[in-house]
Amino acid sequence: MPPNRKLRHWKEGRSAFELGRIWMEKGEPNVPNELIRLLDSHDGTRGTVIRSGITEHETVLPFGNRGPRCHDLALHAIHNTSVITICIEAKADESFGGTVQRELLNARQRTPGTKFPDRLNWLTRSLLGIPAFIDEGYSALAGPISNLPYQLLAATAGTLLEAKLQNAAKAILVVHEFRTALTTDSKIDANAEALDRFLGVLLENNGVPVSGFHLEPGKLFGPVLIVQRDVAGQKQIPSHIPLFVGKVKTNRLASVKAG
Repeated sequence: MPPNRKLRHWKEGRSAFELGRIWMEKGEPNVPNELIRLLDSHDGTRGTVIRSGITEHETVLPFGNRGPRCHDLALHAIHNTSVITICIEAKADESFGGTVQRELLNARQRTPGTKFPDRLNWLTRSLLGIPAFIDEGYSALAGPISNLPYQLLAATAGTLLEAKLQNAAKAILVVHEFRTALTTDSKIDANAEALDRFLGVLLENNGVPVSGFHLEPGKLFGPVLIVQRDVAGQKQIPSHIPLFVGKVKTNRLASVKAG
């Protein structure tokens, strides 16, 4: 059965269904080979053992009770004797949501007096060291962040905050991409470009020199330590927990043709 919040998205070929199917292909929860290979691709995570997981797990973000970060799947894992938090975002060519500019406009239209600008400023200052706005009245967005996918800001912060809650030694954000009969390759390519662009900005602003960054599927990238920044808010992004980022791909079209 699908998670309650995703009933309307529960369709073969779309991300929620495909993520559930690949974890239950053997009739009971089973770690997909794609994820095992990803973790084994890095010395710092090789041999990681998944202990448990929760679908649609929410991590509270500062400023406002609405709109927590909802992980498609949050995993509790062990590497040697240390806890590792793994948060998975599933995609079957669905975008990483609206840009920062679009999400800000939507929030203001939806709820006058929304706390979303405060949350956005907390996210960009905490993760990137960049104020979200160029003025104290929060009326004009800063150029470097206006076109970033908001969902990736929230996913990165949510993964690190969840790792902190679990007393984890490492945090891993994974995008699981599915190619199916319902996906469009151009949209998948656009997602890859958006992810690379976001990660390039994240790395550049946290002491990792990059040029034309590309996240290679199947290879875990990291560790990256977020620079410690004192930002007003109920929570602080942990600067002591190394972040890893990876992407895995499952091609359902290949299995259909093979069958």
